[in-house]
Amino acid sequence: MNPPQVALVTGANSGFGLALSRALAQKGFKVYATYRSPRKAGFLWEISSALPVYPLLMDVNRDPSVQRAVKQVLKREGHIDVLLNNAGFVMAGFWEDLSDKDIREQFETNVFGLLRVTRAVLPSMRRRGSGKILNIGSIAAFTAVPGLGAYSATKHAVNALTEALRLEARPFGVDVAEINPGEVKTSIVQNTRRGERVLSAKSPYTPFTRQFEAFAKERFVHAAPVEKLTNVVLKALGDSPMKRRYLVKPQDYGVYYLRRFMPDSLWEWALSRMFPWSRFPQKV
Repeated sequence: MNPPQVALVTGANSGFGLALSRALAQKGFKVYATYRSPRKAGFLWEISSALPVYPLLMDVNRDPSVQRAVKQVLKREGHIDVLLNNAGFVMAGFWEDLSDKDIREQFETNVFGLLRVTRAVLPSMRRRGSGKILNIGSIAAFTAVPGLGAYSATKHAVNALTEALRLEARPFGVDVAEINPGEVKTSIVQNTRRGERVLSAKSPYTPFTRQFEAFAKERFVHAAPVEKLTNVVLKALGDSPMKRRYLVKPQDYGVYYLRRFMPDSLWEWALSRMFPWSRFPQKV
């Protein structure tokens, strides 16, 4: 009987990461599920009592923390078969309302954190000649909407780095792919952060921000169940080799292909129907 595959899942204390850790463990993986804050890891410890899930302290924004956690897994298991780069968050706000600090925090976690963990794990996969790295991107990588520009920019970056890493790692037997989900029912709306000046009385964008937040909440009422995402991840890990990209639900395919082939002017016109305040002022 083959030993269980070892998976490292980042950002596993809630949302996608928690659901993915549970799903992988139920499929027989030995899952090292990372968390940054012990205060928020309760659900992770709860599932670890019944499944082969091993909570692991790791802050993807701190290199010593990442190196220490990866070394712990390698010392205990000898290898990592799957790296699931999930850690990330949404920073909401119009660009003018976001400070440099807000934007740096968004990129630090969503882009540099992902790279930090990947660079820590990749050498062991390369030496072993096998491994799978699956990055959690977003449909926001292909279309940026007002109020989520910083988040979309980080997911554009994840898309580009996945594309390059996929070809760089392939000669060493390491398979790299990306999941690009749209709206999925998790705690992402509740965990969304706002920039320092967002909803300030002095901001000219505050009315637009309130309208956008109402729009986003309505969209997530009809979001897909998280099981759709976990099923796609399990399918991807079962593919050999993995496809370049995996989408989650029919609407995501629609956005992806429409944005890819629709002229910019037509796409912007469509967005202006959704966000009437994004149009030029009417001339009088």
